[in-house]
Amino acid sequence: MMNMLTRFSLKQKAIAATIVLVLVLLSITLVSLVSFSSTQEKLTKVTSQYQPKMLSAMQLTSHFYHSLSVLGNYLIEKDDYNMNLYREKVNDINSTLTELVNLTNLNPELDDSEQLLRIRQLVDKIITHNLSMLELAQNNNKNMPAIGIASSKLEPIAINMNQIVNDLLLATAINEQQSILPLIEDLRYNWIMLVSEVRNYLAFRQLPTIDEIALFKTGVNQSFEALEKRRYEMDDDQLDLLDEFEANTAAYQAALVQAINIHAGNNWRADRQLMKQNTTPTLKELTKELEVLVTKQQRRIHESNLALSKQISEAENTIRFSIQVALAIALLVIFLSFKNKRLLSDILIHKESERKLFHKAHHDTLTKLANRAFFDDRLFKMFLDQETRSNRRSKRKDNLDENSHFFGLLYIDLDGFKAVNDNVGHDAGDFILIEVAKRMKNVVRNSDIVCRLGGDEFAVLLNDINHINSIEKISENLCKTISQPYHYKEQVLQVSASIGFSYSRHPQLPLHKKVKFRMEAIIKQADTAMYHAKENGKNQYAQFK
Repeated sequence: MMNMLTRFSLKQKAIAATIVLVLVLLSITLVSLVSFSSTQEKLTKVTSQYQPKMLSAMQLTSHFYHSLSVLGNYLIEKDDYNMNLYREKVNDINSTLTELVNLTNLNPELDDSEQLLRIRQLVDKIITHNLSMLELAQNNNKNMPAIGIASSKLEPIAINMNQIVNDLLLATAINEQQSILPLIEDLRYNWIMLVSEVRNYLAFRQLPTIDEIALFKTGVNQSFEALEKRRYEMDDDQLDLLDEFEANTAAYQAALVQAINIHAGNNWRADRQLMKQNTTPTLKELTKELEVLVTKQQRRIHESNLALSKQISEAENTIRFSIQVALAIALLVIFLSFKNKRLLSDILIHKESERKLFHKAHHDTLTKLANRAFFDDRLFKMFLDQETRSNRRSKRKDNLDENSHFFGLLYIDLDGFKAVNDNVGHDAGDFILIEVAKRMKNVVRNSDIVCRLGGDEFAVLLNDINHINSIEKISENLCKTISQPYHYKEQVLQVSASIGFSYSRHPQLPLHKKVKFRMEAIIKQADTAMYHAKENGKNQYAQFK
């Protein structure tokens, strides 16, 4: 081999080396170009398919929770505003789902079509359940069977018996039977109070009212028995009225027992049963499917980013090697450098776009506050952090009280907001929501999180609380701040807030269960406390007891 090399001149050797070098550099250049092309293709898939699909799935979840919130408001208010808002949310759900299907069709090699079909079926089921709830909302007698019994039986009998007692009282007065008049007066009083307490129980469903019903029911029976003992003093008309009262009493009390048994049971509202048995399980299944879809896209984005980083690194090494090996191909190296810079710029744009999309999916567009999806995620993490700290203290056997630090949850609903929307307009309502968001942000600490859950419902997560008094102070300041007048287009508008709160160490929380059960429990506690604040006069706060 050495003998063969010595036969070639230096010039020939140089030419041969140059040819080999050129071939090597050409090969490296071709590989780099192929790598850049593959990188650009992956980046296009990330920005045009994976990210939009992930965002659409997250938006679909947000639309569903918002639609259920609006539907809940409608079931309470039964107004056109919430109904129109619900229809808009249904349209948003259908358009977002259509967008998901279209994105899936762009890349048929990814196996997402069957999952999209399942999601479509679950969406249709939930919308169908919601339509059933709307039908129930229009028919109180069907939705609340006890109210139907009251309308068809109790109230007609009550009206008839009022007339009977009045006729009996009039006949006794005409006969000047002064000894019987007080007995009839007692009968009328007990009867009126019985009917009143029955209506009260059917309206508010408070258990102590049942005792009052039993008390006045006994009073009616005793008053009637006292009159029965004086039948010998009555004429035929009075006796007929007394017999008619007795017959109607039996019918009324039989219907009353039926109504109370239904109203006191767990199935007293058909819409709640529909929500518990159909809507909630289907929504959980849908949420799980959407979470799987989002996770798929996140994994694909992550894998693409890794591949992009690797290819960029290889391209940079190739370019540097090319520059060091041969200045003769500087133009090609410059071309590759510009190509690489452009790719880096595209990736930076892609990452910034990803950040903006993530922010948009987790924040309310009107108030710029965190939305329900962000709220659910942060509440979950706060419970996990609290559990982790507790486990660490337990392992270290610290003497510190593990209840010394916790977090609080405030549920806030605006009082008078609907009146502003109805009387002044939706622009004024939007102005109120934006101003309320600013005021709330000014009251709470930087470490606390203010969220808009939907409509005029807000929530606040209070970090690192060491005493309930701190939660009460913040709640009091929020009530004072929100109730201050709002100046809108030379008008002075007035709204206030009803606030309910609970905290992560509440003795009634299922602290030994999974985080999702603790989340559901603390949300329910804060929501219940908020409704107590409303019932107690609004513009105040209440703690869940």
